[in-house]
Amino acid sequence: MTDKRLQVFAVAARELSFVKAAKILGISQPAVSKHIALLEKEIGGALFLRISRTLVLTEKGEKLLGIANKILALYQSIDTLKD
Repeated sequence: MTDKRLQVFAVAARELSFVKAAKILGISQPAVSKHIALLEKEIGGALFLRISRTLVLTEKGEKLLGIANKILALYQSIDTLKD
């Protein structure tokens, strides 16, 4: 069980790269960008600063990463209940 958008965001935030996140998750880079764009629209602000080819988390991005890590850990806990 997982929330795909939060998973994509967490991996992109950890790697600070949409390309690396796409490779790790086995999805396309445009798909990563779309997930991030949807999250940014829902949150109401940028999660990353895009400086040339470098990504930096914004303050909102830092806050969301902390929350996302907790939520993803809870999803992993739910997965342990499966037979």
